Amino acid sequence: MKSYYLKTLIASMLLILSALSYAELSATVDRTQIQANESLQLVVRYSGQTVVGEPDFSSIERDFEILSNSRQQQYSWVNGSSESFTDWKMLLLPKRSGPLVIPALSFKGALSKPVEVMVRPANTGANSGTGAPQPVYTETEIDKQSAYIQEQIILTLRLLTSVQLQDFTLSELELPDALVQRIGETQFQKVINGKNHLVLEIKYALFPQAVGKLEIPALRIGAYEARGFGQFGGFATRGNRILRLSEAQTVDILPIPSHLSADQWMPSSQLRISESWSDKSTTLKVGTPITRAITISAEGLTAAQIQPLPGMQNPDFKIYPDQPNLEDQTNSQGVLGLRRETLAIVPTQEGQLTMPPIDIQWWDTLNNRMQTTSLGSRTFTVIPDDSIEDNLSAGPPVPLVNNASSSTEINDQIGPQALSQLTRWSMALNALLITLVVALLYYRRTPRGVGKPAPAELSSSASAGLAQKLKLIEKHAAANNLAAMRDSILKWGTEFFPEQTPTTLEELGLLMDSDRLIEQFALLDRHLFKPNTDIAQFDAEVIISSLRGFKSSANNKKMDSGLKPLYPNT
Repeated sequence: MKSYYLKTLIASMLLILSALSYAELSATVDRTQIQANESLQLVVRYSGQTVVGEPDFSSIERDFEILSNSRQQQYSWVNGSSESFTDWKMLLLPKRSGPLVIPALSFKGALSKPVEVMVRPANTGANSGTGAPQPVYTETEIDKQSAYIQEQIILTLRLLTSVQLQDFTLSELELPDALVQRIGETQFQKVINGKNHLVLEIKYALFPQAVGKLEIPALRIGAYEARGFGQFGGFATRGNRILRLSEAQTVDILPIPSHLSADQWMPSSQLRISESWSDKSTTLKVGTPITRAITISAEGLTAAQIQPLPGMQNPDFKIYPDQPNLEDQTNSQGVLGLRRETLAIVPTQEGQLTMPPIDIQWWDTLNNRMQTTSLGSRTFTVIPDDSIEDNLSAGPPVPLVNNASSSTEINDQIGPQALSQLTRWSMALNALLITLVVALLYYRRTPRGVGKPAPAELSSSASAGLAQKLKLIEKHAAANNLAAMRDSILKWGTEFFPEQTPTTLEELGLLMDSDRLIEQFALLDRHLFKPNTDIAQFDAEVIISSLRGFKSSANNKKMDSGLKPLYPNT
């Protein structure tokens, strides 16, 4: 009996070993000739069941990028014979053109055969090198090969297909040395070589923030073939995944011209300035505010890049600026930046009042030269306040008397009509004063100054936000990413001074009233915008410690809410 069981066990082991010896490993691809921006599907099949483990695919990554890897197991019994296998389905993207090889793979003693793939250079036209039409391909365009720092660059990507596709995807465009805005996405039909193509077009506006080479990487555009309607109708089923890469681009970024400063730098294709007034009359009254709104629009420039209006000082009037309104609009041509500044102007004395012209200098990117856009002067006639004049013309003030007889005598002298008129003018004057105070509170905001303001006490959430931004500044400084550091400093300043909203490092330094910070900010701008200048004295740690110290010293201060007098002292 023992001999029988032993023979049975040996026979079973021999059958198992025989089954294992016949297990095979194969590798097949859906195409052996592709372009450099096309994906390839690889199926690795093991003719046996396995619960854990997989072949070592690391050797494939020498020539291909593995985009996805899924595993499937199947078992079937047909006419007394069984079949089982395990599949690994992978989507591969070639890393270069030329003849590439998927090397032999091994798994549990089985060995696959190597697979040769010919990768042709990516073609941006409708035809391949052999003249055969390509059903799916990409086009990449940039509107300029060189640009100045902060000048707008338009990047256009197109996916053209003559087959039906669905579920489009696009990888994110991330550039560490540039600001990126997606400005449009459109679909349209185009006839190419007599065949209809669907064109998916995506546009970006890029604003480089560092001098040198701006490397725009290839973006990955994916979709699935539509195989028609499913078994129960109504919905199209997804077929093979299609993957294409856009063409990588390089743009030379030039520094600001040597004769210009960072505060003068506004690269735009067209800059306009306009104004509107709350009252169209050319006659003003002393002490009565009038509102002036000035709008600067710049094509190819973000609103944050538009410099603030130059300051205006005149003894004939006082100005109370409101918070500027910044807005970015996008169209097929790029970004249109809008900066609106609202000013409450209060005349202080009668006579002729002339608002001086406003000149704005900017860099014309179309003609590569400085341009000046001007807003003309405007003259007003300032007259005394009518209510004050009428009240003074009512006669000399009546002396105050305590006894009733004197009061009766005075009333008899003035008469009931004069007394009624005096009462009306007194009520009118009080109403006027109340109206002026309300108007001043409505139009006036704390004027932007160059001295150090007294910030309001920071809430816990605001303090946490400032701390996070300070950590980000430290991170960029440690990585020597000064462009990102500069941007983070301005964001810190915007949160710390929400009423003033500094848009340049110089303005932030003036708000903080720190000569040391102003010096370091200037060195940072020179390094970014004029890299050939000597900045041996630049110290990022000075900036970080100053910001940290300023934050802690300002938490105990409160905003001074006192209003300036409406009428000037005479």
